Amino acid sequence: MTVHVSGGVRIERLRDGSNGTLVLVPGLDGDPDELAGVVAAYAGTETLYWAAPMLLDGDGEPVETVERMAELLVAALDEVVADEDYHLAGYSFGGLLAWEMARQRTTPGHVFLVEAIFDERFWDRRVWLGALRHRMANQLTRIAKLPPRQAIAEFSRRAERLLKRFARRKASGEAQAVSSGDTDAGRRAYRAIAQYKPQYYEGAVTVVAATDTKHFGCDTAQIWRGLARQETVRRVVGDHLTIVSDPNAAAAVADGIARDLSTRRGLRGGLRPEPGYERVLIVSTMRWFSAARLSDAMVEAGFSVSVCRLSGHPLELVDGLAGDYPLHKSRPLRSIEAAIRASKPDLVMCDDERSLVLLQRLHSRLNGRDPELGEILTRSLGRVEDWPTMASRTGIAMMADAAGVSAPATQVVKDLNAVREWVDKHGLPAMLKTDGSSGGRGVAPVGERSALEPIWRALSSPPTPLVAVKRALVNRELQSFAAFALRRRPTVNVQEFRLGRDAITTVFCHKGEVLASTCLEIVLASEARGPSAVVRVVDHPGMADAARQIVRRFGLSGFYGLDFVLDEADTAWLVELNARITPTCHLLLDAPRPVGQVIALFPFERPKDPGLAAYSECVDVPVRAPLLVERGQQLAARQHHPVRRRVREWTSRTRAELPL
Repeated sequence: MTVHVSGGVRIERLRDGSNGTLVLVPGLDGDPDELAGVVAAYAGTETLYWAAPMLLDGDGEPVETVERMAELLVAALDEVVADEDYHLAGYSFGGLLAWEMARQRTTPGHVFLVEAIFDERFWDRRVWLGALRHRMANQLTRIAKLPPRQAIAEFSRRAERLLKRFARRKASGEAQAVSSGDTDAGRRAYRAIAQYKPQYYEGAVTVVAATDTKHFGCDTAQIWRGLARQETVRRVVGDHLTIVSDPNAAAAVADGIARDLSTRRGLRGGLRPEPGYERVLIVSTMRWFSAARLSDAMVEAGFSVSVCRLSGHPLELVDGLAGDYPLHKSRPLRSIEAAIRASKPDLVMCDDERSLVLLQRLHSRLNGRDPELGEILTRSLGRVEDWPTMASRTGIAMMADAAGVSAPATQVVKDLNAVREWVDKHGLPAMLKTDGSSGGRGVAPVGERSALEPIWRALSSPPTPLVAVKRALVNRELQSFAAFALRRRPTVNVQEFRLGRDAITTVFCHKGEVLASTCLEIVLASEARGPSAVVRVVDHPGMADAARQIVRRFGLSGFYGLDFVLDEADTAWLVELNARITPTCHLLLDAPRPVGQVIALFPFERPKDPGLAAYSECVDVPVRAPLLVERGQQLAARQHHPVRRRVREWTSRTRAELPL
């Protein structure tokens, strides 16, 4: 319904809503039909308008510049839209108009730039050169397929255009448009683009960028970097045209805008940043996908997330990071210290056991010479005097028992005789577990006395050469190789076996208080005693209360995972505390899942058993992060490779993980 056509602007109300206003600004030709897919798929509660400048203003003068178009649009919307705090979403050239409109308004709202592009003269030089290289490679590939004469002519034409681009880049003042449109509005838009250089915006911006960069040779999100106070990037599968014309891509654009606005108004459930844990630094010495999944969810929820990581980590694909710092294997403590000083986090979070050890070593190394950095570490890792207890399976069991939490009897054993004495007292079956292990490593059940000696020797010995080399080459983990070379022996615990169902509680806490938690029963593990692959949401007060008791006792902050066994009486027995990020932490950033819902954790490797194939239908794919989806699918395919499966089988034999 048209509500305003005057003063050089046309405005239409597309849909009534109940909460706020969103104004859509179409592209070159000002055609609202190109955004029809986005409008049709939009599920937010906002009233929707579209607005576009006409060729002439109210006095009959041509409207030629972005600044003038934005001025007329803002004035018209102030008359039409009752909600002063409206938000703007512009596609392509409409993104430039939305940007300038936001800058001119007295009450700036959130701006969404859908594949918005400005003149390449004003791009960062590195981005511009990268785009040229990308375009040249594409053109040369195309030219190589042409007949010789046609190829020579096309090569000459492209070379001439390349020289003009360099000359145009150096030119000052006005420049000619790089292209011409098919309509008067399109030609006007190209002329305006050639003269407009975006200025800094003191507000929040979400850049919705296509994954396919063939049209401009670069990621459109890169050209906007550093131009706004708060920037977020959303990826949508497609290119500059299909991002709004393809129904699936348009639906993804609509979903991203609706989710961001609902998050901004606090309408979405799940964990949100608050003073004291707004800025986080994630340290990862492994290349686990779960850290990238959590970082993406935290950025989407509004956290300021920085990372300190190895090269080649899935974290490199997360958009919107506040900081991305290298973790050098040769000097990890120095790398982590530099990342903490640069990012100034409220909390530092560990992705793995190795990073936890490094952070504790960094605290000892500081030795009081930097109280501020030391306070960040103690706030993040708990009280220093509790660190030895938290690193010990026996210490956790004893502390749980003292706090009134059910835990199996556990004891450190120094030698095989100590294991036998414990078995004589408590009986079999039992579990042997090493401190500092994870992912099913360093854990083995013992069902018969004859198995005690081989299992003990396997667990208490340094890694074998085969395991050390495999983890160094395949997993790119050097810790096992160092342990083999230095003949380091792990601390072994013997634990009372509890028959029941495996379950986990994932929590986020701050200063000893649980702020968000979810209880999950493990339906399927990725391997025997390995990480969970499929979980079911359960309501278990016993697990939730045990988690609160442990968190309160240690004064913890950050993400933690607690492993339980639920016996026949549904009593929750605490068997492990994971003082790090776990694969289910990202669930806390979303609205609470209904009890009974089954979730297959992405990336999910399709089970060989046909009876388990149904789990493939409930995978929690991060659809709003297509680059992460692609990497996760690659990781799953790599794990499924026959050679990798055979290597896992060979190395798993050295674990002595025998069935009961």
